Amino acid sequence: MKVRLNIINNEKLKSRILSQHDLAPYTSFKIGGKADLFIIPYSWDELIYILSELKEKEIPTKILGAGTNVLISDEGIKGAVIKICKNLGNVKRIDSLIVEAESGCLISELLYFGWQNELGGLEFLMGIPGTIGGAVTGNAGAWRKAIGDYIEGLYVIDNSLSVKYIDKKDLHFSYRNSNIPKEYIVKSVLVRFEKKDKDISIEQAKKYLKERSKRLPKYPSAGSVFKNPPQGPAGVFIERLGLKGKRIGDAMVSYEHANVIINLGHAKYKDVISLISLIKEEVKKEYGIELEPEIRIW
Repeated sequence: MKVRLNIINNEKLKSRILSQHDLAPYTSFKIGGKADLFIIPYSWDELIYILSELKEKEIPTKILGAGTNVLISDEGIKGAVIKICKNLGNVKRIDSLIVEAESGCLISELLYFGWQNELGGLEFLMGIPGTIGGAVTGNAGAWRKAIGDYIEGLYVIDNSLSVKYIDKKDLHFSYRNSNIPKEYIVKSVLVRFEKKDKDISIEQAKKYLKERSKRLPKYPSAGSVFKNPPQGPAGVFIERLGLKGKRIGDAMVSYEHANVIINLGHAKYKDVISLISLIKEEVKKEYGIELEPEIRIW
């Protein structure tokens, strides 16, 4: 079914609604085809209205944050892709230690807001790209810490398109995962900081960033491709198999970090998928380990 641009009554909307729009520029992999509809909501009220229109007309819908953890097919996306960005990323202080950040807020912007208010404790997130909404949904983390440990609650848009609060006691976070229903849209999160001197917090964040920079390639990628299995870091098993530098088309296993696949310039979706399949097969054959993708594959 071809989705028409006028399927949403947008005469009075400030939101941008585009037809047959390239998705690759909105992902860190720089890979992906066109979306039938590409929507950048102006406000949460307009987003809910747009969602209601799409739901009524049974148009499949996907939510895209900063695009740092997704691989999109070159065939594109049938239906609508809604881009959550900085106009849905406001941040405000709730009390002395609690900050509410809308899901479009970048992780870097949340850390900066904390520094401006002498708040810290989340320095381990420094250098992790993406929005706070995606980070919480996937329980992003590093250095044996994860953002889920700092969440006091969150607001979501549920299946009925109502805004619903989920308290900390009802949230369950595990390694790169949460129990937030996949069909819900995170609207905002309540993050618990700690009182901390701005200069000390920034210095710690710089150290984390320096270490992270040593391990990540300069070419486009989506970060770690696989979750770490219980047996150890996925990159270790991939490296032991001598797969660093393994290349299919313009997709290559990074020399800097074996759990990262890079786009050398003209990589296609099928190149990355083929490389992912090859790695999974080799690790399974040699170590009996079933690697699970960390990136989202559309």
